[in-house]
Amino acid sequence: MDELEFREPEDRGLFEAVMRLPEKYRIVIHLFYYEEYSIDEISAALHSHPGTVKSRLSRGRKLLKSMLTEVVCHD
Repeated sequence: MDELEFREPEDRGLFEAVMRLPEKYRIVIHLFYYEEYSIDEISAALHSHPGTVKSRLSRGRKLLKSMLTEVVCHD
């Protein structure tokens, strides 16, 4: 993976949180948000149905939100 440049310190924290997600969520979130793949492109690359990719994105976002909320509440 090429090294990512972060515009803001928060960007690095968010990326690190994404990297702590379970693999099935981390992959789709990374491809969708960081690599800008479409749902159909991710679906083809992972040999999954588009509905599965959408579901994993949704669940991954919820998990990520929970992780980030927990960090903010503990600081």
